[in-house]
Amino acid sequence: MKMILLVWCLLLTIFSGTAFAYLDPGSGSMLVSALVGLLATLLFFFKGLYYKIRSGVFGLFGRTVEDDQMGQALVFYSEGRFYWNTFKPIIDELVSRGAECVYLSSDEEDPGLLYSSELVTTKYIGSGTKAYAYLTILEADMCVMTTPGLDVLQIKRSKGVKHYAYLMHAPTDMATYKQYSFDYFDSIFTSGDHQDKSIRKLEELRDTPQKLLLKTGCLYYDDMASRLKELESTPKPENQTIVLVAPTWGMNGLLKKFGSRVLIPLLEKEWKVILRPHPQSSISEKDMLNNLREETKAYSNLEWDDESDGVQSMARADVMVSDLSGVIFDFAFLFEKPVITMKYDFNWVGMDGSDLPWDPWELSVLNTIGQQICESDLDKISEIIHQEIGKKDKRETIRQLRDKSIANFSRAANSSANELLRIRDEIQHT
Repeated sequence: MKMILLVWCLLLTIFSGTAFAYLDPGSGSMLVSALVGLLATLLFFFKGLYYKIRSGVFGLFGRTVEDDQMGQALVFYSEGRFYWNTFKPIIDELVSRGAECVYLSSDEEDPGLLYSSELVTTKYIGSGTKAYAYLTILEADMCVMTTPGLDVLQIKRSKGVKHYAYLMHAPTDMATYKQYSFDYFDSIFTSGDHQDKSIRKLEELRDTPQKLLLKTGCLYYDDMASRLKELESTPKPENQTIVLVAPTWGMNGLLKKFGSRVLIPLLEKEWKVILRPHPQSSISEKDMLNNLREETKAYSNLEWDDESDGVQSMARADVMVSDLSGVIFDFAFLFEKPVITMKYDFNWVGMDGSDLPWDPWELSVLNTIGQQICESDLDKISEIIHQEIGKKDKRETIRQLRDKSIANFSRAANSSANELLRIRDEIQHT
């Protein structure tokens, strides 16, 4: 009777009449989460009932339900194509060792869905609420993801998953993530000591259980480093300075703060300027980008880079102009070239940085990888760029910082696979 009532309530929420009312975003998010939870409960019930009936029927004939129908040992979940260069190195490594895994994605155009191996099962699970519902009833020994906010935002822990692991996909500190982004994972695969330090401090401040921290490195550097020789051999016009402007998105983003004021001085210098907005900007900041295109349409030396992979632009550029985006370290550590960053007050409200008693690691090293400038320096940014490009010892300085800060640079897949398989084996033997 209770189950019939539950189903009836669910149907009422789905097939409703027209209502003329305003729903604020916060309440909407709570309702969506409640609906996902209700749907997951129903799916768990019917799925469990299905397996009980199926097992009983097969038992009459001396058969058992196939293991692959009851859950997978190792499952990867990706929000989309932009994270494939993080997952690919470790999946390649697992395949080379004969280990099976499943790759789930919320992006139909994710190249990972085309991965060809008998050891890897790939599946598109939809996006938004459909993906959240699927993940809520997932069955696996381990679920590995690059999506923060487990049990805080829409993705809830599944009763069928024994271990949740988070893959850090940037060398930056934890401070720039939303509050509680990592609190409910069982393990975190980190890039370096600075990330471990922040996580441990947040655990102490919030009195949460210590997670398993595995300092394995930054996986997508494996993929990018393997392509460097090919990229660096790409011919470049002589005596042409190429500047790559690659900001993050949101309230702390360079374009949001200063707009065309960053671009115009560079464009008027007649340098080649490549503007690569953060992929999320094309979703969340369309109007801003459209206005920027209109303001700069007269400059033929401006090139927009909307590709999913920014490595081509980084290989061509002599210098990068950015903010606190993780891409500044990709450029510096992979190509050993300088980065110009803007100095201004960052808004840490709602981020883990608001709880930490120290500045994030990246703020302490910006003058090591290049030069941090103030808003008043925008008018002379071209002169500052010229100075940085001319520093002969810059490559060695950047290389030393990289070796100190990033574990297993360009070879993180091996250590990451070792830890994943170790955890998987421990789960299966308990």
